[in-house]
Amino acid sequence: MFSRKSWAEAFVNSVVKTGGDVDDALNTLTALASWAASQQGASFGSASAEKLEPLIRKAIPAAQETAMRFFLLMAKKNKIRHINAVIGEIKNIFDRKRGIIKVSVEYAFPPEKEFESHISEAIKKRTGASAVELAGLVNPELIGGYRLRLGDEIIDASVRGQLRKMETCFAAGDGVNLW
Repeated sequence: MFSRKSWAEAFVNSVVKTGGDVDDALNTLTALASWAASQQGASFGSASAEKLEPLIRKAIPAAQETAMRFFLLMAKKNKIRHINAVIGEIKNIFDRKRGIIKVSVEYAFPPEKEFESHISEAIKKRTGASAVELAGLVNPELIGGYRLRLGDEIIDASVRGQLRKMETCFAAGDGVNLW
C-alpha cells in the first residue's frame, strides 16, 4: 500500500539532511510533477527513470539534486501517479513546522467581516499556531451556523449538526423529556 506521508517525510528529511532550500526543492518537485502530468500516456518505471535522468539533469540546477533524485525514485518505483498527493503532504509537513494551520470552514451563508478574524484568533490561542489559513465555503445545507475542519478534527456548530444530534439522542432513547 502506498503511503504518501512516508514518501513526503523521506523527501523532507533528504532536503534537510543535504542542507537544501526546502521551498526551492518543493518548487522543483512541483515543476517535475507538472511535466509528468503533461506526458499523457507515458509509462513510468525503472527503464523510463534511467532514460529520464540525463534529460532532467540538463533542465534542473545542481542545487536541486534532491528533488530530481526523489522524482526519479518515484518514476523508478512507478509511483508518479501519487506525486501530487505526496506534494500536498510535503506542504502540510512544512506548514506544521512553520506553525501554520489550515482550516476549512463552511458557513450556512456568508459571515460578517469579523467572524473569520475572530475564528482565526481563537484557533491560534487554542493550538499555539503562528498563523491560520482559512478557506471558506458557503453551504446552505447547514441551515445556520458553521462547521470547521482542522486536520482530522471537525467542530460542528451548525443548526443541521445540532438537529442530527437531537435526532440521534431521541432515536436512542437518550432524549430529554420534553413534557
